[in-house]
Amino acid sequence: MRRFISKQRVVLYLFFMLLLTTSCKQKLEEQVQAYLEAHNSGDVEKELSFFVENPKYEVVDQWTRVGMENLRTLIETDAALKNQLTIKDVKVSKNRVTCSLEERSDWLKLAGIDPLHYEYREFIFEEGLIKEIRSKATEKDAKALEAFRASFFEWAMKNRPEEMKVLRRQVVITKDNVGSWLDLLRAWREEGQKEVEKPDLNLPPELK
Repeated sequence: MRRFISKQRVVLYLFFMLLLTTSCKQKLEEQVQAYLEAHNSGDVEKELSFFVENPKYEVVDQWTRVGMENLRTLIETDAALKNQLTIKDVKVSKNRVTCSLEERSDWLKLAGIDPLHYEYREFIFEEGLIKEIRSKATEKDAKALEAFRASFFEWAMKNRPEEMKVLRRQVVITKDNVGSWLDLLRAWREEGQKEVEKPDLNLPPELK
């Protein structure tokens, strides 16, 4: 009888732990979905409420932001750029949610990278709040970003040097200067289009 009761308790314990694990996984995935809804709607204060007091946000091989004020600046800028995130292939393990990601924004659209694809995004939780986010762009899109930046900065320093110097002194893109950055991007984009549409003057007369 004692042996039977012991086995029953073990089975009940394992069943309870399975339910608890499943419930925790569902809760974390729901937290990520709620965070995405806040992000995509541009609700800055709601989005910030999903983070611990001293969060870390990293795009691997590109940049890292640490602290709530830096995160606020990033989120406010994303909202101004109408940044939109779409996730898929969601996996939950203990305190971590991992997924693949697509990102769209006014900035990326002008850059010609729409959407930007990420190999993964990790959300690391602590006591139900996001402690850290880590993302890594696909190799193809990381190279596209690098090529875009090189082309844009070269053009801007050559054609709009004074504006560019002012913006670069501000170090980061913020909600206050994002309009100036977008104006420069549009000018770069429009000039690039004109170059593409310009006739090739080296063509033979019969083809001009």
